[in-house]
Amino acid sequence: MKVSSVEVHRIDMPMKGFFKNATHNHNLQPGVLVRVRVDEGLDGLGDAEPLSGYSSAGRDETADAIENILVPALLGADPRQARRARMTMDEAAPGLFEAKSALDIALADIHAKALGIPLHELLGGAVRDEIFFNAWIGANPPEVAAAEAKDFSERGWKSCKVKAIGDIESDAARVLAVREAVGDAMDIRIDANEAYGLVADAVAFAMEVESAAPVLFEQPVPRENLEGLAEVRRSINFPVMADECVYGHESLLDIIRAEAADIVKVKVMKQGGLIATREMVATAEAAGMRLVIGHGFALTTSTLAEVHVAATSQAFLPAIESVGPEKMVADVVTPVIDISGGRIPVPMEPGLGVSLDEEKLGRYRARGVAKV
Repeated sequence: MKVSSVEVHRIDMPMKGFFKNATHNHNLQPGVLVRVRVDEGLDGLGDAEPLSGYSSAGRDETADAIENILVPALLGADPRQARRARMTMDEAAPGLFEAKSALDIALADIHAKALGIPLHELLGGAVRDEIFFNAWIGANPPEVAAAEAKDFSERGWKSCKVKAIGDIESDAARVLAVREAVGDAMDIRIDANEAYGLVADAVAFAMEVESAAPVLFEQPVPRENLEGLAEVRRSINFPVMADECVYGHESLLDIIRAEAADIVKVKVMKQGGLIATREMVATAEAAGMRLVIGHGFALTTSTLAEVHVAATSQAFLPAIESVGPEKMVADVVTPVIDISGGRIPVPMEPGLGVSLDEEKLGRYRARGVAKV
């Protein structure tokens, strides 16, 4: 079985309104989707939705790297040999994690389809029967945030994250309003996206919202300040989660050595593929840490990839943050994953269980397809 061709599609997917955090405020999500074909007639899908300023490259740079660097190197590769395929891509170019993740997911989709098994079985199998999702509350006025949280709660969601922007007063008002709106029905996570430049301000904010019983405080300080992250962790009474400071495996080891976080967040796109992500999960497990997984602006394909990873470990907090399909007006695959009720059974279809929707692909394609 050998890779014979790859299609690269640039996607612009409209969103259900604007989504605001400390660094972004957007209502259109760019993405790149790949369809890998092999000589035996199977195909596999993968995608990535990088955000400029957060990811290592933007959408067009990611698509260009796939077309011009990675795919020429991958032609003829066996999708069943994932580590060898990753070595081939790494030899072609360092970095490019988002681009490599899209291709890695597509290769795994083919491998699992060839075996007739769900993708999670390639990673050791599921230890959960159901996956819960974590709602996303933007950096909106308190009354708007409260209404959003209440809507999610009424639909059955059990957990939400509330965005913070580095202003103690407005951030605290938003978190407290959400707690008042949902009562004890939802866990609350706080995500600052590095917005608190001063450790003292992050700690002061945490004290203001302690009565809301947050389950975690995500990346309160800039990513390069591991010492500051550790200081926040020592100074507050609820767990700290590392996100933006998590890159490859070495960064995770740095976080563990610095005792900078109680929880770490991983993303298949950011870590560059399924096996790399699962290996980092194993390291965090060995260190006694909990985990969260999820790129919150992904389309169905990479959302499902993270669902399959989440199914393989009890170390993940119950609700994952792979909630892109809840934010998008549509998708370019069928069937579209439906997370409107905040939970789904662990998928059991071969591979990812989706195929391209050609009509939707034509509607949301940003430019002509590239085929290598």
